[in-house]
Amino acid sequence: MNPLYQAYAAARTAILTGASRRIPAASAASQARALGMWNGKSPEVATDSQFALLLDLGVFAPAGDHRPALEREARMNPPPPGSEAAAVLHALGRTRITLFRVAGHHPEGGVWIEDLLRGMPVHLWDEGLMRPEYEGVGFGGRLMPFEDFEMTCGVLAPLSDEVVDALLGYPQPMGPAPTTVPLLTPPTAETISALREQAGQADFLVRLYRASLASGLMGPPPKR
Repeated sequence: MNPLYQAYAAARTAILTGASRRIPAASAASQARALGMWNGKSPEVATDSQFALLLDLGVFAPAGDHRPALEREARMNPPPPGSEAAAVLHALGRTRITLFRVAGHHPEGGVWIEDLLRGMPVHLWDEGLMRPEYEGVGFGGRLMPFEDFEMTCGVLAPLSDEVVDALLGYPQPMGPAPTTVPLLTPPTAETISALREQAGQADFLVRLYRASLASGLMGPPPKR
């Protein structure tokens, strides 16, 4: 694995872990309510990946009148100028939300992805997505840009055909959750255009996360 990627990945983990510890209880409650993870007294999650969605909102884009915890982390624990951590923090401040399909291995490491919202291939450094079973699988979430590649930001929501239908307002009855994330059918130009329109709405990320949660692809759906 590329040494630069390893250094960036370590810095990403340290920064996001620090930021997640700066999410106030009131903000955590708001994120849990937005995602349907609130049991009336506290957040209720079934898996670590579900909990990661809650943290993602609190760190980057909280629902409700709350400040992103990443801002607190940057202010209270600034990295040394010129360091890998400084480069990662800068990239974390420029994340973009997208939907993508894994296209295959990149010759320099990581994978090629088909960015559905931007309509272009992207070199994505993510060690976890290099396994052969992920080729053709879809995900939604944040990517942070560097000069020649991009990286994930710690959490991805599985994107199945049913999740896409739900995002477009055509939810299908959810059957038993598959044991593995299914391949994503390549969307038509019409579907991609509709997804881009949806992505421009302020609540898109919350709806994406809720649809992925409801699919069961991240574990038993939270009780509502």
